[in-house]
Amino acid sequence: MRAFQIAGLSFGAGAPKICVPLTAGDLPALEQELAAADSLPAELWEWRADAFAGDWTLALALLRDKASRPVLCTLRTKEQGGGQALSPQAYEERLTGLLGAEGTFQLIDIELACGEERSQRLAGLAKSRGLGVVISHHDFAATPDKAVMRALLRKMKSLGADLPKLAVMPTCPADVLALLEVTMEAAEELGPVITMSMGSLGRVSRVCGELTGSCLTFAAGLQASAPGQIGAQALRNMLDSLAP
Repeated sequence: MRAFQIAGLSFGAGAPKICVPLTAGDLPALEQELAAADSLPAELWEWRADAFAGDWTLALALLRDKASRPVLCTLRTKEQGGGQALSPQAYEERLTGLLGAEGTFQLIDIELACGEERSQRLAGLAKSRGLGVVISHHDFAATPDKAVMRALLRKMKSLGADLPKLAVMPTCPADVLALLEVTMEAAEELGPVITMSMGSLGRVSRVCGELTGSCLTFAAGLQASAPGQIGAQALRNMLDSLAP
């Protein structure tokens, strides 16, 4: 599988990279979270802009000064499990504004739910500024059919994703196995992808990325940002124990 490289990281080579979310709601809490994350075994951090209730300019300045890891910037809408109620147009406007904060983060998450044209437009803008692009889709209710999951990952790749991301909710063990099978096929066809089966039932999907081709796994720092996340140190221990 060909790897995607950015910010000194090679996605798709070796064990999946660990990403710790930063979900603080204000500046003092974000500074505390950054200090705590600094001691965790993670290759990158995810700043959840949707969770930050203060002035984004101040948060971005703090990240620029204090972040010791590459940062993935994510503005997650309520529709996709986040904290911001935004129309597709408002989402594009807010994300475009964030893309003007050069030097603060190295990757950006774009929601497929904002529309294909918007996703492609935002991906092109991000790439023109040297950023890695994650295009994501989350299903918190179910695990779609394998054909639907394959189509979603292909669509995200075609719209400009360096790393297509798919997160689904299993209702039975067969759902988890279906996601893992699709991940293996997509990684072989498309290159590195990010997938996860959420909740406690799907936790195995967060540790077997080296086998399936999922190149990044999210781990809880001070708090989790999605159901089923494992603590960063515990996740590192699991990945190390599974290393060939």
